[in-house]
Amino acid sequence: MILQDLLSDKAFTVLKESKTDLHIKTPNELIEMAHAYYADFALPKLVADFGSLELSPVDGRTLTDFMHTRDLQMHSLDHVVELSDKLPHAQSLCIHEMIARAYKHILQAVIASVNVVDDFARSIATCLNFLLGTFTVEEDSKLKQKWIETFIFKRFGWRWNEECCQNLRKLSILRGVCHKVGLELVPKDYDLD
Repeated sequence: MILQDLLSDKAFTVLKESKTDLHIKTPNELIEMAHAYYADFALPKLVADFGSLELSPVDGRTLTDFMHTRDLQMHSLDHVVELSDKLPHAQSLCIHEMIARAYKHILQAVIASVNVVDDFARSIATCLNFLLGTFTVEEDSKLKQKWIETFIFKRFGWRWNEECCQNLRKLSILRGVCHKVGLELVPKDYDLD
């Protein structure tokens, strides 16, 4: 009856009268139940909604909104990728969102390190070219790839899969990064390939 000490009398009475027996559970048992609900019901329900076209996110922003309105954490994107193996659009969207979030952290670090205002635009452009451009030196490309793989694994627990990531839409990633960081770019035809 640990919960009786933690909850107000009214809240505990409501919980007890709910006939769910949650009032006799320990906090650790409740946490385990919440994790099981999250992994076994909430995330599969989100993916099922994607499959039934009840929800149809078109970009990272709408995906984030859909997950947040269901109190789902963005750290769960790796699970959504795994669960949506029969939904390539949703899977691709989650992968793009993980990459955009990884790039956001790099760009924020670059922005924070700029000391001279005159260097601001050049530093951002250089960073975006590094993240989204192509390399003439294969070693630089592999280094960037390794960093992204490591960051995404540590942040989301998802292992990079070449098969899933062959057709990355760099313009979509650029749009997501700009939205997250608050950048406005000159509208023009950017060469990202």
